[in-house]
Amino acid sequence: MDAAELREAMVARLRERQEIGDDVAGALLAVPRHVFLPEVDPECAYQDEPVVTHRDAEGRPISSSSQPSIMATMLGQLGVEPGHRVLEIGAGTGYNAALLAFLAGPEGRVVSLDLDAGIVEAARRHLDAAGFPRVEVACADGAEGFAARAPYDRVIATVGVWDLAPAWLDQLAPGGRLVAPLDLRGVQASVAMERDGDHWVSRTVAACGFMRMRGPSGGPESLVMLRRDPDLWLALPAAR
Repeated sequence: MDAAELREAMVARLRERQEIGDDVAGALLAVPRHVFLPEVDPECAYQDEPVVTHRDAEGRPISSSSQPSIMATMLGQLGVEPGHRVLEIGAGTGYNAALLAFLAGPEGRVVSLDLDAGIVEAARRHLDAAGFPRVEVACADGAEGFAARAPYDRVIATVGVWDLAPAWLDQLAPGGRLVAPLDLRGVQASVAMERDGDHWVSRTVAACGFMRMRGPSGGPESLVMLRRDPDLWLALPAAR
């Protein structure tokens, strides 16, 4: 099968297992995941599996292309509409930013942040190659948001967080929505929140699993290798 057929097959499998709206399904069909994973065989790129793309000096995974089924769930929670201004925390490969840009349409704006300059550069290359030059990718601490393009209608974190950064609330438009993988007593869940004045109101919760946000606001976490296998790590968010 060619890449388009592989994409169609992936989306069909996902829709058999979970509810996915037509808008999110359309984005998954339109955006070529394999372009964001140039070193991965296309058949593997269109499996419902996460793909580690960057490791630190000790071999620990620090960035990946997330599992498509989880991405679809979070995009459904986020509810991006045409014309929306969207802030993404955690650039990864740029694939999720491209999905966001497709959903926001030509009148929308997507800004994606990452603390790692190498990840930002790779995401930029992938987005250009896939035909999404209007997505802005910046090297910045996601916990600080990106005030230069605020306010945002939607904010999404694709990294695990210990708490919701105050900047995200400050930079979110009234009635705007945030989706983030939040640690709750040691268990990570994708929580959708809406801004109500100066506080958050929870809307939906879904199971998920993401690498921890790095930087001063990343929060405590234990990350250990299992059986000396460089591809098998266990992330243990600290309980609170």
